[in-house]
Amino acid sequence: MGARILHVDLDAFFVEVCRQRHPELREIALLVVGGRRDQRGVVQSASYGARRFGIHAGMPIAQAVRLCPQATFFQGAFPDYRDASRAVRAVLERFSPTVVMASLDEAYLDFAGTERLFPVSLLPVAERLRDEVRRDTGLDCSVGIGPNRMIAKLASDAAKPRGLMEVRAGWEEGFLAGLALKAMPGVGPKTAERWAELGLVDVWQVQRMEEPALERLIGPEARNLKRRAHGYGGATLRGDRLPRSVSRETTLSRDLRDPARLEATLSLLTARVAGQLRDEHLVARTVTLKLRHDDFRTVTRRHTFEIATDLDAELYAAARDLFRAAFADVRGRDRGVRLIGIAATNLGVAAEADLFEPPSRQRLRDLSAAVDRLREKFGFAAVTPGSALRARRRRPE
Repeated sequence: MGARILHVDLDAFFVEVCRQRHPELREIALLVVGGRRDQRGVVQSASYGARRFGIHAGMPIAQAVRLCPQATFFQGAFPDYRDASRAVRAVLERFSPTVVMASLDEAYLDFAGTERLFPVSLLPVAERLRDEVRRDTGLDCSVGIGPNRMIAKLASDAAKPRGLMEVRAGWEEGFLAGLALKAMPGVGPKTAERWAELGLVDVWQVQRMEEPALERLIGPEARNLKRRAHGYGGATLRGDRLPRSVSRETTLSRDLRDPARLEATLSLLTARVAGQLRDEHLVARTVTLKLRHDDFRTVTRRHTFEIATDLDAELYAAARDLFRAAFADVRGRDRGVRLIGIAATNLGVAAEADLFEPPSRQRLRDLSAAVDRLREKFGFAAVTPGSALRARRRRPE
């Protein structure tokens, strides 16, 4: 029995969650989520009306403003996205025992071995799933069905918005032949542009080429591209798969050269990451700092702990040391900082409390638990790290 995988992709997820939480946005057709129009961040999502102006996720806010100056720009809240994603997952788990959330707004479901229940097609199941997600969460989704993860995802992309598409085993090559190479997973805009200059634009061209000829044209990427073009992809889902990372980053409203203010921002980002780790019962062995200079030079530095942690103080101490080493390069180049971020990686499941844990670490754990309770009741801003408060006092009027 072959694999049967459903890919569920929530339509304009960030936009629709903001509309749910903020009724004043519901009638706004041109809505862009990710930041205010005077900020230097990037677009998280855009309403379908705004997308007609060329706005897409990952685009700088300033560029989106130029493309559609009449649009409304809004900064959403991560806890709202997280809660909405969990509500969707609760619905999906009624349909399959194996649900893997690939991100906040997309999931894979395993339907292997259901041939007796659904001998012809999974489209009726997909339709029922889509309707129940809408009924219980108020969110629309598109569903793709395929014999592997890649095909299922490409099918849901083709079905958007609020559509259904099934690509059965044996149909993969015909389905892929009609796609542009830039639609394939792992083919970024720059790669697609480079291949287009070589005359490679569509998947059917790759399907027709012999692998040696393709390798002479594009190099060692040829083998993987050739396999994907013929429909090969991962067909195994693991319901216990952990997320790869928990991260936060921010593009600053203006370039900063003051290390104290940058460390204050880093402490707030770290608090967000640590809080999410504890909320999801995860611990991290590695912390990674990301720093982008004002000339777009980007550097990353990482530190690995001997003992995995979810504590603000431990994560921030490591991130601050990484920052100070990285900032020396910023200062040496006489540049400012445009973006700063932190990621917790190498994740594992949090274990029970260690009875032999040092008292100092237990105090940090008790403090973190108290802060989490306050923030759950009154919001994240109810408790602000001291470094952030000190930086605010230093800020000129």
